[in-house]
Amino acid sequence: MLSQPPMADHHMHIFSPEAERILEIFCRKLGTTKCPPTISIKASTGQRAVDALDQAGIERGVILSTAYFYGSPEVGRLGVNVAAGMRRENEYVVGEARSHCGRLVAFVSLDPLSPNALDEIAYWSRKGGATGLKLHLENSDFNFRSPRQVRKLAAIFLAAKHARFPIIIHLQTRSLDYGAKDAEIFLKEVLPFSSGVPVQIAHAGGEGGISSHTLSALGAFADAVTTDPAATANLYFDLAMIPGSALGTGNLPPPPDQLADLEKLMRKIGINHFLLGSDWTFPSDLTSYYTQAKAELDLKAEEWDLLASNHAPYLLSGTEVNGTCKDPTGGAGQ
Repeated sequence: MLSQPPMADHHMHIFSPEAERILEIFCRKLGTTKCPPTISIKASTGQRAVDALDQAGIERGVILSTAYFYGSPEVGRLGVNVAAGMRRENEYVVGEARSHCGRLVAFVSLDPLSPNALDEIAYWSRKGGATGLKLHLENSDFNFRSPRQVRKLAAIFLAAKHARFPIIIHLQTRSLDYGAKDAEIFLKEVLPFSSGVPVQIAHAGGEGGISSHTLSALGAFADAVTTDPAATANLYFDLAMIPGSALGTGNLPPPPDQLADLEKLMRKIGINHFLLGSDWTFPSDLTSYYTQAKAELDLKAEEWDLLASNHAPYLLSGTEVNGTCKDPTGGAGQ
């Protein structure tokens, strides 16, 4: 168990057996560039996630559905039913989280460019059990330089706002020059449509690890927080896989200058806007992850203390945002 565990892990994943099958095909087609062999895609359960949290002494976990994979161009070419696949995976993740009421919360996911995207939000808004919405723009082959696609993303944000769904978004795209320009388009043309609900930027604006792309995008956010703090008050940044070597992906530790730049941007934005997360999949070890992440980030002791105590506003004590659970320990299997 960690000597000072974070209050919550804000970025975890479980997969249904069907998702494992699809992801295996997906990774074989892409090769290991996009699917590192050291990151597990094994089918897992809410109990596995709770076990991992318990071993590290972490109170709560945010489980993010990977239903968005069904909307990727690569999976689309497999001939699967995108809408049905998304629905089944979202139902699996929500069901697993609800069986551990209070320990886990579930974010359903979708491809914002898929024809069923708005229908999926409406369905979960009516059904309940989902805490929020997860988007993965790189998986969706989203392009911020396309006004049509930006309008679609803005419509998704507006629908999430009406459903009162917080949003967690993997913002980095496949554009080779992804960075500040994309973050600026997001800030100007998408984020205003979600006013009033928390928006969590996954991987601090990148895709895991620290790169020039991550620092460029995060720099744009830092400038926005400085110039218009009211418009960015509900923005949060998770540090899942920051630095990227922490879950054994094979990435080398980031150069000291990149770590220093990250720390400067975190302080400019405010440590209170950053959340700890791991990108956990079974059977990764959270104690090892956070021990290594703490050492590599090399923040001041008081900064790490604040970071470990931070929790997103959607983690309401003893409740689910759109669910019915009231007992924060019920069904946790302890």
